[in-house]
Amino acid sequence: MTGISAHQGISDKKRRDPRAGQTLIMFTLAIIPLLGMLGLVVDIGWAYFRQESAQTASDAGANAAAMAAFTAAGGSAPLCSTSHVACYANEYSCPAVIISPPADNIQAGCMYARDNGFINAGRQTVTFQSGVGNAPFSTGVTVGYWVVARVKEQIPQLFSAALGFPTATVMGRTTTGDRAGNSGGCVVALAPNGTAISMNGNTSLQSGCGVYANSNSSGAISMSSGATITTRGSARTQIVGNWNGSGTISPAPQTGVAPVSDPFASMAAPTIGNCTSNSYSLGSQQTDTINPGVYCGGINLTGHATLTLSPGLYIVRNGISMGGQTTLLGSGVTIYLDTAGVSMAGGATVTLSAPTSGPWQGVQFFQSRLNTTASTFVGGTAQLMNGLLYFPSAALTFTGGSSSTATAMTIVANTITMVGNSYISSAAITQFTGNIGGVVMIE
Repeated sequence: MTGISAHQGISDKKRRDPRAGQTLIMFTLAIIPLLGMLGLVVDIGWAYFRQESAQTASDAGANAAAMAAFTAAGGSAPLCSTSHVACYANEYSCPAVIISPPADNIQAGCMYARDNGFINAGRQTVTFQSGVGNAPFSTGVTVGYWVVARVKEQIPQLFSAALGFPTATVMGRTTTGDRAGNSGGCVVALAPNGTAISMNGNTSLQSGCGVYANSNSSGAISMSSGATITTRGSARTQIVGNWNGSGTISPAPQTGVAPVSDPFASMAAPTIGNCTSNSYSLGSQQTDTINPGVYCGGINLTGHATLTLSPGLYIVRNGISMGGQTTLLGSGVTIYLDTAGVSMAGGATVTLSAPTSGPWQGVQFFQSRLNTTASTFVGGTAQLMNGLLYFPSAALTFTGGSSSTATAMTIVANTITMVGNSYISSAAITQFTGNIGGVVMIE
């Protein structure tokens, strides 16, 4: 009798088990969709990466083309007739080989797209449109000159090809514009809504470098009968929203323009040290000269007092008050208002000029961005200031200068009220002046 070992019996049972091999089959069937899903993830990830690359290239190309137009126009509003500025109503295809230096601003945009990995050859296309007036795809947005860059690429698919998708299309599109020249380089009201600039009665503002109202309101500029805004040369009045009233704006304003950010946002506030004076007052008929420092108790002038400021930086807390017939003089002066503002009565005389060099070049008044106190400058023809008046978070009431003594001045405030005739010849020259013009990203 032949015996069967236990080991052999178990082996025979394994060979006879009908479930033998099912795990391997199930694993094989499961791994196929898993690999397909993994492949799809790889394809999608690669497509996303190339999409981001295409968008970066279109951003770089559009910005470069708009900035080149701004430079070619010498800071004025670029036109299709401006040398080295091109306008293409239909899409212009970049050449596969771009000469250096580029022949015009669009060629410069092609070059920047190329430097970011995209050329008009093979699976890639790079095109531009450009012109003046309303930019495509941006209803209601008007800029001096606009550029649209499009970058497209057909990328091969690896795993998705098995599902009938051998290629995928990625693309980037960017629209930019120039606010140059007609951007409102002299008077900028930053309030994003409501009335940004108001003019009541027979008031007049004449500007050699434009007016800008950042409000999207239909009454962003409000003008009563007899009020006028006049800009010269290529400068224009530009309004994000619109204007109302019975006044006159000449030339006709541009409405629906792109919003502008604070052009002096990167200007750092000064460091405030120890108090130089806890309280400074100058009374009737008195005359004095003071030096730069920290005036913690403010500066108060009354009754025919005359104060001269020596050149330098004055940090003032609790504001500056000038009564009627008082006089404030100074050359190479910057005044930083840490708290409170400026209160100036009618009949006051102000003759100030900002530094012509150094960190505060061109800056006359700088009110803290945390300081929302309203300020009033109503010196009329007796008020001559050359420099920047920067009140980014506050309301400013202003009138000053005359047609024969127009000054180089930039006014930037949250809201601006004109109460008399004001004359500005050109923008103040500061280290941040160029930020008012330049390129704006539309979409």
